[in-house]
Amino acid sequence: MGVRPGMSVFLCTVCNTYRYDEAEGDPKTGLEPGTTWDDIPETWRCPICDASKESLKLIDEGNGEVLEKDQSHKTKAAEAGTDDLTLIEARRRSQDKLVGICSVNKVCDGLPERICMGQTYGQPIGLGGVGKGLGFTENVRALDRIKIKTRLISEHVKPDTATSIFGKEISFPIMTSSLSGVKASMGGGMTEMQFATAALQGSVDAGTIGWIGNTADQGQELTGLEAIKEVGTGIPILKPQANERLFELFKMAEDAGAIAVGIDLDGCGSTFWERWGKPVYRKSASEIRELADSTELPFLVKGIMSVEDALDALDAGVDGIDVSNHGGRILDSTRGVADVLPEIVEALEGKVTITAGGGVRTGFDVMKMIALGADGVLVGRDMVRAVLGGGADGVRLQFEYMVKDLKRGMLLTSCNTVADIDRKVIDKNES
Repeated sequence: MGVRPGMSVFLCTVCNTYRYDEAEGDPKTGLEPGTTWDDIPETWRCPICDASKESLKLIDEGNGEVLEKDQSHKTKAAEAGTDDLTLIEARRRSQDKLVGICSVNKVCDGLPERICMGQTYGQPIGLGGVGKGLGFTENVRALDRIKIKTRLISEHVKPDTATSIFGKEISFPIMTSSLSGVKASMGGGMTEMQFATAALQGSVDAGTIGWIGNTADQGQELTGLEAIKEVGTGIPILKPQANERLFELFKMAEDAGAIAVGIDLDGCGSTFWERWGKPVYRKSASEIRELADSTELPFLVKGIMSVEDALDALDAGVDGIDVSNHGGRILDSTRGVADVLPEIVEALEGKVTITAGGGVRTGFDVMKMIALGADGVLVGRDMVRAVLGGGADGVRLQFEYMVKDLKRGMLLTSCNTVADIDRKVIDKNES
């Protein structure tokens, strides 16, 4: 691989997000400043998508990438007599639309250059997937293959998007996914606590529930639980650690005011936790039953992508199952969530709450997941963009955009309530 004279900058071609600057190095992945591409160990992995060093390509102005970013925003901040993030806040409050990961105002103020994307609502954010990224792309494609059938001749009724999840009434069946690790994966545009609190508070402000993850990065394992305690509500999804530790964390979740509690079973493949020396494990059916019996809260498992696992989880006494492949960031070449979801719904026969997420970009995608049998839908990548770009207000705005789509879809398919959204809205000739 040819390297330009001097210190070079590379872009990960799998997630299209991570940038490696030889001059700066990357201490989080053990690369000291001045480490060239040739000197990066073969065992190195992209901290965002886990791709190998071979995924890094040299970028320069000749192929559309600019090595030196416009720093005018710093001057603007200085002129305003404030720092970058305060400038973002001032601009954000003066506008009402969410545009991209960098902010609601189409500029990159205050955020690491490598996550400046500028996408508009509905477009996919980066953070591709592990390996070739096939699991990530299949999530989107599986949803795109599903077509919606219009039904227009009926009495006009204003669509009602209200529903309930784990006994909690919410204004619409959309929630943030279990987000975490912003410090590790996004370069630290805000602290983990700021990120978690904004995600949860924005969900509450919009009238729904925020799910939140937990990260091992720099001792932030309890941040999600602390944010739930501060906001007063939420659903923590914890990494599959030793059951003895999970018992303790579940008690903390109960004391914090959590609505439910769960573990992401596919977190056993987390490279982030391995880097911080914190072991994560697969769970046997008996271990899952122990966890379900240990808490008074509804207990759910996240990361289910097969009927076999769904049935085993049901037998182990779970209250909820989330159909998810971790956004395609754990195992390559999985099927899309929308392809697997109806099989699991049929097998479980309505005995537990079923949520799903993966590739969801619009309220129309939400409608498809509900039609396939999900009780609620989780949104991950776009909510990362919303939090980093606009804090709690960004999350609220993102939900508002999606609910507008959902209401339009319901209106044009003669679905007056969320309960009305079922397989009849899917065009059978196209699905």
